[in-house]
Amino acid sequence: MNLHLRPSYQGLADRPLCRVLHAPSMTSAVPYKHRTARSLSSAQKATGGRLQGAIVEEPPVEEVDPQSLISSTIPWRPDPAVERVDAARDSLPLVILPGFGNCARDYEEPYGPAEDSIAAALRRRGFKAYTVRIERHDWFKVGQSLLSRNYWTGTCTVDPGYRWYLERVQQAVDRARSESKQDQVHLVGHSAGGWLGRSFLADPLYFDSPAAEPGVPHQGVASLVTLGTPHSAPRPEQARDMTGGALTWVNSQWPGAFFAGQGVRYLCVAGAAVQGDRTAPRRSVQRYAHSAYSQVCGDGHGQVGDVVVPQISASLSGAEQIGLDGVFHSMSKGSKDWPIEHRWYGSDDVVDHWAHFLVSQ
Repeated sequence: MNLHLRPSYQGLADRPLCRVLHAPSMTSAVPYKHRTARSLSSAQKATGGRLQGAIVEEPPVEEVDPQSLISSTIPWRPDPAVERVDAARDSLPLVILPGFGNCARDYEEPYGPAEDSIAAALRRRGFKAYTVRIERHDWFKVGQSLLSRNYWTGTCTVDPGYRWYLERVQQAVDRARSESKQDQVHLVGHSAGGWLGRSFLADPLYFDSPAAEPGVPHQGVASLVTLGTPHSAPRPEQARDMTGGALTWVNSQWPGAFFAGQGVRYLCVAGAAVQGDRTAPRRSVQRYAHSAYSQVCGDGHGQVGDVVVPQISASLSGAEQIGLDGVFHSMSKGSKDWPIEHRWYGSDDVVDHWAHFLVSQ
């Protein structure tokens, strides 16, 4: 069987942003218009002969004109009142949860220079930072859910497609707690890593004690910070939940800042770099943003976000919220060639705007 695996919206630009903006296609070399699975028999059986979504239509993605960034991007506006964060020697360690399609290296040494990474920026501030060990090819394991009826009916949970990810999170959390000799960690989830972190936080499979009562959070997690995370799926009448229903399930089980009343702190960070515009010229970043936002919230026209996730989808009820003008979704290899200075959530001068949450009580 040879199904075309289309990454969910989180993965479209969790790859380095410039590479996505300049790529002929965001997801594969298959031309736009219709992408049809080469073999559909198993999926058809899983849905009783009704293959919902077998033909995948995607918005045309052309090379974005770099000049459109000059006139269409909201400028970076650092808050002059924000000071450099310095973590205490005994501060809790951090565990970075990669976004869909990303690997650990993207957060440790993107394209070579380790000093440019989010992990290095946090370590320069005294944090003990760990990254969940994921390789890019690991994400093909999400394809396990494609063979289930639940995927095609939009009723997936994190099993089986994301179970491997949560197990890797557990390994990283255990290592961070052991090496730092601390009982708890902070989770820092980028993009899909944020909502998957919410699932990890609540899953008894990873608790210290298997006898822990249901409805309590993981004993080893003090807080969850999400960076550009799509916390909500579009309404069914607007668009499909591209996770096959897994995100919808997480929200139904643990809505909002579910464990805020039990000591877990939540912070949602959302970038505001570009406003989506369906009427914008082709090859413009506004048109690109509209397409990306529409996959997340149903209609991206007029929405402002980090070019992948609109701010309206990046928040949780009951959580602290921070909006950052001029901040993009992902790290970027070719940003030196851009007509503007590229910043994302892990840029050195951006980190202080949200990392203060990790040292405050």
